[in-house]
Amino acid sequence: MKKTGIILLLALFVISCASSQKMLQRGQYDRAIDRSTERLMKRPNNAKELEVLKEAFYLANLFDRERIEFLELEGLEESWVEIYLLYEQKNNRQNKIRRLPSQIRSQFEFQNYDQQIVDSKASAADVSYRRGIEYLEKGDKMSARLAYQEFSNAAAIHPGYENVNQKLQLAEEQGRNNALFMIENNSGMVVPEFFDSEIRKVTLQELNTLWLNFDTHENQSREYDYFIVLNITDISFSPETLDRRTFTETKEIQDGMRYELDRNGNVKKDSLGNDIRVPNLVNVSAEITQTTQLKSAIVGGSLDFYNLHTDQLARTDNIAVEAVFSHKFGEYSGDRRALSDELQRIVRGSQIPFPSNEGMMMDAAQLLKERSKVIVQRNRRMLEN
Repeated sequence: MKKTGIILLLALFVISCASSQKMLQRGQYDRAIDRSTERLMKRPNNAKELEVLKEAFYLANLFDRERIEFLELEGLEESWVEIYLLYEQKNNRQNKIRRLPSQIRSQFEFQNYDQQIVDSKASAADVSYRRGIEYLEKGDKMSARLAYQEFSNAAAIHPGYENVNQKLQLAEEQGRNNALFMIENNSGMVVPEFFDSEIRKVTLQELNTLWLNFDTHENQSREYDYFIVLNITDISFSPETLDRRTFTETKEIQDGMRYELDRNGNVKKDSLGNDIRVPNLVNVSAEITQTTQLKSAIVGGSLDFYNLHTDQLARTDNIAVEAVFSHKFGEYSGDRRALSDELQRIVRGSQIPFPSNEGMMMDAAQLLKERSKVIVQRNRRMLEN
């Protein structure tokens, strides 16, 4: 294994030494430049790496120059972005060599690309900007999203170009879908005012994306694309019940210590002659009468998604939650030590007042918020498109 490891390390070392040359042979000129400049920074007198750097630098610039000449001859507007990036690439390539020691830098001839970069940058930004304007003028959401991408390209190439930041904001607003979360009570039962307001506190803002916004209160300045309606059709409460049951608990516990006896009934001794004592284990039991107070509230209905552009129900999902009140108390007879920690807590308790229907509705509202959020998140893709 050790010999194999040494051979592998030697092989990796040889490959690493030859990697810049191999990159050059494969036409990976910029990678060869990166590797050669890295090595020449450490060993400026490495003649082989210098030759690789010279050839890779010459060939990389040659290919870029020929590509620029072709694009300029072709004369397509969309080529300005590539032309700008090629000039930036040529300039960055020179800057890598400028960082090398002077005896290496002196062997290279550098060009000033500042004017070409400035001109092509402005032309590239202008092309993306004008495309963005054209998409924006079409007036539909998908075109607005394409406009946003074009304005983003223009801003990345030329920050602050024209009023591109304002156009970005406008394209984002026009391309975004807005959905309003609403509640309708069709259960036939009057619900407290707090029930509606509590459900509207659902934090749908966490589900917002670039192209989708949720509101739980209507914004008069917004045009909505979807209504998400929590349609409550059923509200019911169970009767208040007391469920009693009696059972026995048994546990083995330690009750002090006892002397360990041999088969003849004599106390065993340890190696020092002392009496051996061991835990005295006994079984204890207790009879428990446990009472469980139970009450529940069930709220059911559907979560309906309406597309306001088609005036159609796009999707409906059933929704139902059950809020449960459960409280246990009890009493016991026998040995308290037989009781578990949970049973100890129960026998210390006592009966408490049952919650009101309004209180149960508040608990149901919390569950409805969580369930509604899950369903909305599952349908977010539909709402965004």
